Amino acid sequence: MGKKLTRWLLIFVALGLVSAFAVPVTAQEANSLYVPQTGHWIWGEFLDVYNANPDPQFYFGYPITDDFTDPITGEHVQYFEKARFDLVETAEGPQVRLAQLGQLLHDPGNQIADIPNEGPSCRAFASGYNVCYAFLQFYDSYDGANHFGLPLSDVEVIDGRFVQYFDYARMEWWPELPAGQRVKLSDLGKLYFDMVVDDPKLLKPSPPPDLTGSLLNPKVRVFAGKSLIGAGEQQTVYVVVQDMYLRAIEAAQVEVTVSFPNGTSERYHLPVTNEFGISRFIFTTADLPARSIVYLKAEVTIRGESGTGKSWFRIWW
Repeated sequence: MGKKLTRWLLIFVALGLVSAFAVPVTAQEANSLYVPQTGHWIWGEFLDVYNANPDPQFYFGYPITDDFTDPITGEHVQYFEKARFDLVETAEGPQVRLAQLGQLLHDPGNQIADIPNEGPSCRAFASGYNVCYAFLQFYDSYDGANHFGLPLSDVEVIDGRFVQYFDYARMEWWPELPAGQRVKLSDLGKLYFDMVVDDPKLLKPSPPPDLTGSLLNPKVRVFAGKSLIGAGEQQTVYVVVQDMYLRAIEAAQVEVTVSFPNGTSERYHLPVTNEFGISRFIFTTADLPARSIVYLKAEVTIRGESGTGKSWFRIWW
């Protein structure tokens, strides 16, 4: 049933026969940047913060994902090789914060390096740790107070290499490299993503802008697998996302709100759209009286643009 419905959805969408299920779409013409080195986009507030840095590639690295909604926190985040950007709600409105990946990744049980950590080549910090030698020179040269935060550890040995953790970064010592290049910043964004998120679909490159420009003007359509369904049965919801030329949009973020007659609702975070521009999920319908109507609203975001679509189904005997 699922494969047959998916096939018919593709046919209906191509013919434009399902427009009755769609609502007007609002596209946000946000500033955006496509990074061909990794095949990902940076847009909106994230791009503003990225560009505000004097050397974003050095401090943050390239993006390794597009932005997406964290299913645990509900916040918009984007991973870079060395960092993670979080869009959080504050009293002054949404603001981008740099995740403290050093704190999140540091293990206090690591082996301590057998080197002196006191003397004229060291400096004590309020966190209770010293930074010394080349790490201190690197810290001062790259405005460590603003970009790296406070040290969280002494120099430790990880995989045979000297490292030191800070709030937002980790320094590594590479003695085999030429002078002036022996201190490097770890790819903490990639380390944390691989360790905690571990979702290969989010790493998949996004399509680059084409000759028509980067605006997609996403159009969203929502379908219930069964228009009439019994209470307590499983319902499948399909969300179809296309651009202004009715081409499938892959890797769009999708959330669906299911609203019930008593005024309550449930919100679901769906998988990103596949190569056909489709995302779907299955849920169990509530124990509602016959003839009750359940409303569906899909909200889609991609590259700073957004779209919505609506549909409904009825509880039957």
